[in-house]
Amino acid sequence: MKVMLWKHGIDDGSTGELPHTGLGILARSIKESGHDVFMADHHFNPTRDDTAIKLLDEERPDILCISMVSQEWLFPAVQDMLDAANKREIPIWIGGPHTHGYWDILKKDNRVTKIIVGEADGAFERILNSEERVIQLGRADTFQSPDFTCMIDHHKMITYPIFTSRGCTHNCSFCVGTRTHGNKWRARTLDDSFWEEIDRIEVNFPGVDRIAVIDDAFTGNIDHAKAFLKEYISRSYPYKLSIFNVRADQTDREFLELLKLVGIETLCIGIESGDPEVFKLVSKGESIETIRNTISRIQDAGITPWLNMVIGLPGDSPENHDRSLDWVLSIPQPRIVQWLHFAPYRGTWAYDYFVKLGVIKDGFIPWLQSGRYDDLPESACFGTDSFSLEEKMLAQLKSYLKCYCPILILSDEKVKRICKEQNWEALYEDWKKNAPLERFVNNTLPTKISKGQVPDRSYELVEPVESTDSSHELEEAILCTN
Repeated sequence: MKVMLWKHGIDDGSTGELPHTGLGILARSIKESGHDVFMADHHFNPTRDDTAIKLLDEERPDILCISMVSQEWLFPAVQDMLDAANKREIPIWIGGPHTHGYWDILKKDNRVTKIIVGEADGAFERILNSEERVIQLGRADTFQSPDFTCMIDHHKMITYPIFTSRGCTHNCSFCVGTRTHGNKWRARTLDDSFWEEIDRIEVNFPGVDRIAVIDDAFTGNIDHAKAFLKEYISRSYPYKLSIFNVRADQTDREFLELLKLVGIETLCIGIESGDPEVFKLVSKGESIETIRNTISRIQDAGITPWLNMVIGLPGDSPENHDRSLDWVLSIPQPRIVQWLHFAPYRGTWAYDYFVKLGVIKDGFIPWLQSGRYDDLPESACFGTDSFSLEEKMLAQLKSYLKCYCPILILSDEKVKRICKEQNWEALYEDWKKNAPLERFVNNTLPTKISKGQVPDRSYELVEPVESTDSSHELEEAILCTN
């Protein structure tokens, strides 16, 4: 048989640096089962909406597999693709994060042949031979490396994603990851096959200059994380390394020293909120003081902490958000701060919290925050009596302004207009004076423009300014789109 794997692109046409790992893993399982497979990842490599439908006619696949993240189900291009495949009598399999929370709703769509919930490592034959329409795979017993060589335009890869583990032992109240990969942390064996996957990068993907460790909790077992880093260093790989999703309470000095040796410049820490009331409802299983102390150790190691903050979590309000912002501002620079609106995912405690409040209805599908920053501040996907849509939007804008985030230059006219409406002219001028705008425009934007992640237009500065921010990592970090 011939199988087509498809991932819809970001709706605004921007590109992602990471190819879809889940589809790459499924591709290997399909090939090892003796079938032909090709992968059209239109997030990694955007194209016209009708390209996927044309591939149906050109390649005539026997099965179409689609991976989706929640809101993508609503996109017209996805619905058109479903209609096109159904009209051509091509069986449609749906997988990805969306199926974990919404499989019962997907089941009502008669166009869909099979709904796969869980991890597809080595599971193609099981799916193919199953008579069930909803197939609950659960967690894979083994790790399977992805095969990106079957991806259209795979030669364009510049970053290679890799798992060293899956899952997380914690149960944060809003976390999607524990729904998809579970509350059990599972290590990938760092054997010859693991390192052979990295060794093959040079041959198969010569454009790659970075490896991204995309674990849910890289330091779920800190000894395993250290073992990976030590062996990576000993093998003298030429690739830069990015580490995602590190908990503050799962780090120590040796780990940070290894990160520094391997060239890590930024380390992302999920904080979510600095307000005690909201932080408690997140149920992170660590204290806010532990996070503060870890941030200090990260800075002492010469690494810049990336603070991930969320607006609109359970219990949040304009007043609570202001306390969260004050907490962030008490962290000395250098630091990077990202402020995102909360998007409730079905199956989490936080989702149920807002359903019970009557704020959203069960089945609510939140919109996706694409990582594009040329339209900041963004609108939240829902408002509450204690935190309206407008208040959330203004909270995001104020937070980026007070943290001196240079990304606001991408939407300067919009930011300036809103600041005038809110009588925030002094706040705007303070941001304009202190944000590292010149370095951002001269050094960071050209690369992002070349990748299609930022509109290609002129960004005018009022006057050249010397940054008061001593961080040096903005080149790679501040517009991370993955």
